[in-house]
Amino acid sequence: LIRPGGRLYEQRNIAWEMLNEIPGVSCVKPDGAMYCFPKLDPEIYPVEDDEKFMLDLLKAEKVLLVQGTGFNWPEPNHFRVVFLPSIDIINDACDRLEHFLKTYRQ
Repeated sequence: LIRPGGRLYEQRNIAWEMLNEIPGVSCVKPDGAMYCFPKLDPEIYPVEDDEKFMLDLLKAEKVLLVQGTGFNWPEPNHFRVVFLPSIDIINDACDRLEHFLKTYRQ
């Protein structure tokens, strides 16, 4: 599962690569976690309420992620993406997130 060619290894790599390809989003590659914790560049996405950001994403694109403050992150500039779904679902969710971020302003 976690070695090259394994399901979780491949899903992690796809999620991490696709998140980093979105302008204004950066993500450190997870080592042992089953989620990514991307950061939004505050100069590009000045999010003040990350819970509202996640709700707006859910309503607009039908993608459910969790805000960083839900995990005691002090700033509203991170969110959590679990990479357990299939690669097709990860691809679709990242595409929808990118589409949402192109026009989102709070």
